[in-house]
Amino acid sequence: MKQKLTLLLLLFTVLTVANCKKEPLLITGSETMHTLLNVVAAGYAKKNPNVEVTVQGGGSFEGIEKLFDAKTDIAASSRPLTPEEQTQFERKGRFENVLIGYDGIAVVVNPANSVSKLTLEQISKIFSGEIKDWSQVGGKPGPIHVILRNDKSGTAAYFETHILRQRDLGEKEYQTSKKKEFTNDSKVVADNDEMADLIEKDTASVGFMGMGSAQIQNKGKVKAVPYSKTGKDPFVEPNIQNVSERKYKLSRGLYLFYLSDRGKKIDEFITYITSEEGQTMVLKSGYLRSTLSTVEVEATKP
Repeated sequence: MKQKLTLLLLLFTVLTVANCKKEPLLITGSETMHTLLNVVAAGYAKKNPNVEVTVQGGGSFEGIEKLFDAKTDIAASSRPLTPEEQTQFERKGRFENVLIGYDGIAVVVNPANSVSKLTLEQISKIFSGEIKDWSQVGGKPGPIHVILRNDKSGTAAYFETHILRQRDLGEKEYQTSKKKEFTNDSKVVADNDEMADLIEKDTASVGFMGMGSAQIQNKGKVKAVPYSKTGKDPFVEPNIQNVSERKYKLSRGLYLFYLSDRGKKIDEFITYITSEEGQTMVLKSGYLRSTLSTVEVEATKP
């Protein structure tokens, strides 16, 4: 009788553990969005204790590649898909593309650096190696040490096109600069935290990262430099209010990509992050919520 009770108890324990096993949901991609997604995932887990959300970085390109290879449920990206990528995903199934927020890209230096403002052209010349000394942009004399994100980064891809190659200055300037490359003297890092750690230790260094990462996750380690597109327009600090009011021009959308016929858990997470509660968490993480931006765009129309 005792043996039967022991066996029944063991069977009950096994069944209980099996029933309590959480369903995994994997999100992979943008380092810029990493902390944001962890914050949202924690809120989601409280309402959905049967789902375990794991957020992995690696960069926007990494997320897109893994989604295409069915190695992740959702890809996080700080850049939109190329037309070729869009076509490839549409061939795989019911492809969905959702904008969850906006982020400003901040040019960052050591807090002790005396440089107080930079124009797009100056930044382009710094990262291409044409400007090599801080005294050329109003700082104390000394060599500039450029730090870059790796080629998996959506932020780096955006920065390369819009700043390094000057697309934001217009088609004429872009055609002149479209073959410009990052300086060979730069140091390449895997993520924003590694970049912030290096900049904190080196007063001569400069890099770029998402606004939320610069002003919340790495606050105190780096200083975001006020930016002006032409030098004739105002120099503006990258923060939520300035991006929201369209004063800070160096900003882009944050996206989640997924195939909607791959499970209820994916659709439910997307519903949560685009809900009022999810969007509030996006805002608290240091990014501009996507729904707020839409309201403001409509409000500014004549």
